[in-house]
Amino acid sequence: MGNKGVRIAVVGADLFEAVSAIAGAVGLVVGFMNIPVTVLNGTPFSDFTVPALLLGAVVGGSALMAAAITAFGPGRYGAPASAVAGCVTVGWVAVEIAMIGLGSWLQVFYLLVGMVMIGLAWLLWRADTHTARVMGRREPA
Repeated sequence: MGNKGVRIAVVGADLFEAVSAIAGAVGLVVGFMNIPVTVLNGTPFSDFTVPALLLGAVVGGSALMAAAITAFGPGRYGAPASAVAGCVTVGWVAVEIAMIGLGSWLQVFYLLVGMVMIGLAWLLWRADTHTARVMGRREPA
């Protein structure tokens, strides 16, 4: 897969995570996800408002930002931005599992999505570095 193909895959994965996290946040606040509040027993949260805001703003926001940077920003910033967003996703799911336990296949799925984001970011970094080397530059443009 060439540089352009990897970049498209990175943007696609980042946008998927952004839309999923923001939709999940809205679902938690509005209540259409039908998750009982008792799931939060033993956590610092009495309802889903704060976790939903964090999910939407931090997880969804970082993924959306990474997609925009990868698609429209200088080439050298896309891979690190996506890697950070992937790490945020993995961190979110890890903390969620630590706080409320493993209760859904979606937790595993989004853990894998975060790992895919990190892996694709690495491939993009490699493709950008290779392209820069071929063009005689020391670092990606």
